[in-house]
Amino acid sequence: MSIDDRLLNIHFYRQLFRKTIFPIVSVLLVGILYVILMSLIDHRAFPMDYLILVFALVKTIVLALTTLNQLARLIRICHSVERLLWVFGLLIGLSIFSFATDFTCLYQFDSNAFEGVTTQSRTYIDHLFHFFYFSVITFSTVGYGDIVPVSIIARILSVMEIFLSFFIVVFALANIKKVHIK
Repeated sequence: MSIDDRLLNIHFYRQLFRKTIFPIVSVLLVGILYVILMSLIDHRAFPMDYLILVFALVKTIVLALTTLNQLARLIRICHSVERLLWVFGLLIGLSIFSFATDFTCLYQFDSNAFEGVTTQSRTYIDHLFHFFYFSVITFSTVGYGDIVPVSIIARILSVMEIFLSFFIVVFALANIKKVHIK
């Protein structure tokens, strides 16, 4: 690999980081906010499920509009399949983690929102692992049925993730022809 190729790689990954830092930070901050809110708020007195739905909607809009727009610009300078996979992998991972935090917080708020979650573990991290799995299954539209959204808010969140996954797949297919492989 020549020095020019290395400089182009460094430039590409810096741009990828700059173009995705806002959604990454927003997803992480909302996840941290969930943990704080779950420990400080009386769950019965506050409509936490609607707050989760609003946060998820805002994160979905941020991912769909700003991130996809920024990544479409970045794809134009993408000259390798490896770079393209980094772009889509980051986008998919961010989406899955975002919804996993939403599902986890909803479950922490209302354990009847989902069926099939093992109740042996009560920690946020254990539930996050279960809902990361559920989010991957939902994103891929496989739907094994071992964890099932029961409440209306949980179902709406699942539908939002499915719509975003279709949107990302269409985005990927629409932009793959723009890659100029050297």
